[in-house]
Amino acid sequence: MKRTIFIGQAMPRVKKNPHDWPSLNSWLYSIGVSEGQIKKNFFYSALVDYFPGSKSGSHRVPTEAEIQKERARLAKTIKDFKPQVIVTIGKLSLSHCLLKEIDLLSKFIGKTFKVDPYNITGKKILIIPLPHPSGASTWYRKPGNRKLLNRALKLLKNNLF
Repeated sequence: MKRTIFIGQAMPRVKKNPHDWPSLNSWLYSIGVSEGQIKKNFFYSALVDYFPGSKSGSHRVPTEAEIQKERARLAKTIKDFKPQVIVTIGKLSLSHCLLKEIDLLSKFIGKTFKVDPYNITGKKILIIPLPHPSGASTWYRKPGNRKLLNRALKLLKNNLF
């Protein structure tokens, strides 16, 4: 199984262990990835490695300044882990990974990209975008988007093993 790093926008307020991502892990289990494989081959990170606070009862999106302040840490994380695949979680992480504005997530989910992620590795790595798996997200629950998610998970499965 290929070494894979999952990068979201920010870490949650409380984390029981580094692999405690129930919604994301349920997607991974659905494509045949075991808990042991997750612990051995996957690393979960984010643009900012802390909880940025709440806003209107939801997680606050990290500011551009917060993301830039954490850039060196993210670069070190990626370089140290040496992933063969990077999975971006959500629009913000994908936008920073591809260095472009993402207007509609549906234009990117279900596709792969080969780029120098976040312009920090000096080499091209396979990128597979996923939507945010949070229970608060409605994106992946819409029928057309659910098909894109299933396509993305199939791409992930085909590129992990």
